[in-house]
Parts: sequence; C-alpha cells; structure tokens
Amino acid sequence: MTKSFKAIALAAALITVSASSALAEDLGDRLFRMFLDELDPQRAQMVLSEPPEESGLVKHVYMDMEGADIGGVRIDRITVEGMDVAFTSPETWGTESADVTSILATNAVAVIKEEDINSHLRSKEFGDDEKWNNLALDFSPGKVYAKGYYLADLVLLRLNILIEIDGTFKVKEGKQVWLDDYTLKVNRAKVPEGLTDRAMAKIQPILDLGKFMFPLKLSGIELDEDKAVVKSVSEPRPFEGIVYEYDAETVSRDL
Repeated sequence: MTKSFKAIALAAALITVSASSALAEDLGDRLFRMFLDELDPQRAQMVLSEPPEESGLVKHVYMDMEGADIGGVRIDRITVEGMDVAFTSPETWGTESADVTSILATNAVAVIKEEDINSHLRSKEFGDDEKWNNLALDFSPGKVYAKGYYLADLVLLRLNILIEIDGTFKVKEGKQVWLDDYTLKVNRAKVPEGLTDRAMAKIQPILDLGKFMFPLKLSGIELDEDKAVVKSVSEPRPFEGIVYEYDAETVSRDL
C-alpha cells in the first residue's frame, strides 16, 4: 500500500477496512506526518512491518529520507532501521512529538555533504567573548583540512588569529562527529599557552546528530572529496511492508 502526501498537514488515506484497523492505519499516517514536520525532508519513505500498536510500539520500521534537517544541518540522505521501537503514547501525537522511549536495535547510515556542513558552520557562532569566524572545512579521502579565524579576548588586546587544521573525523557517543588526530598551524608564532586548545574546544563537536528522532548508535565514518558517510556497525535494510511516501516537488506542483 502506498500513500502520497499532497501536503503534510492535509495528508490522509482513504481507509475502507474495519474501525479497529482504520485506527491503527491512522497511527501510521500520524507517525509519518510527525517525521515530516520534524525533519522537513525533500523526499521520504517510511516502511512499517505492521501498523503501530495503540501503546506506541512499532515492531519494525525503515526510514529513507533525502534533504532532511537535523539540528539545523541538511543531511543529504539518511536511512534508518529500527526494531521494537517504543514511542510515547499515540494519545499525545499531534500535541507533542513522538519521542522514542526505548528501542531494541537501530541501524543507520547518514550522508553529509561538505557544502552542507560548511553552510551550517557559517550560520553558527562559536563561543561567547571569543569566537570563530569564516570557518570552513575541505574534505579529501580520509582527511579534513579546516581553516578559520579565532578572535581571542586577551588581557590587554584582542587577536584575530588564523588557525589551520589538518586532521580527520571520528564518531563519539554514537551520534557526534569530532575533529580528531589533528595538527594546528597558527599564523602568529607566539600565542598564550592553551589558547589553541581553548579554540578547538569551542567548535567540538563539528556535527551532532543527537537531535534525530531515533537514538543513533553510529560507529564509523568515511570521507571522500565532497562528503562524509557516517554509519553503524550494521547497515539498515529495507523490507516489504506498509509504505508511506512523500515528495516535496510533487506537493508543490499539486498545490
């Protein structure tokens, strides 16, 4: 069964089965609409092995989204598979977000483009009195080069210091991307001891996927010329089931 949404707020299915089945089917619609409201993807597909239970339990779910927004960062593509996902009570769906209270297992792969991370960094201020500005990353296979200016508030003056970083990425806490194994180059020969460490602490983590609706357990990251691919030990796999689909281009043409 496939459902296409003309608009997120108006999306609904014509259900011609029993009342109890209709209620369960509606829970799937509502869950999918909440994903769309929260993440605002360009395209999305959700597959359920069966409709959500009235308790909020979803036994098996697969999500595939392009252009989703997670914590202010555009994610080029993210696919997630969850098993025995317990959401908050469906009675609260619509007035509150459908938060995950427990999950048996989750597999995920996220693809983030260099240009999208840089766009996020340009819109973000790091620190209070001391701030990074014009920070940008340049990817290459297995490596990251970063360049930016760090405005340091010292006792008698302020220094706008050019800092260049050669390093790589690593995954921490299963959901964050940090600069790791890096070396620094500073345009001033003499800077206060500890200043570069202080500067680095202000930009870590580079990316935090902790705001995603599913608890992620990412373990590795791969870099090439224009993107980073972050993944769990096992990759998500699609399966046959109840399919929900959304395409922003189709919605805009139909409105």
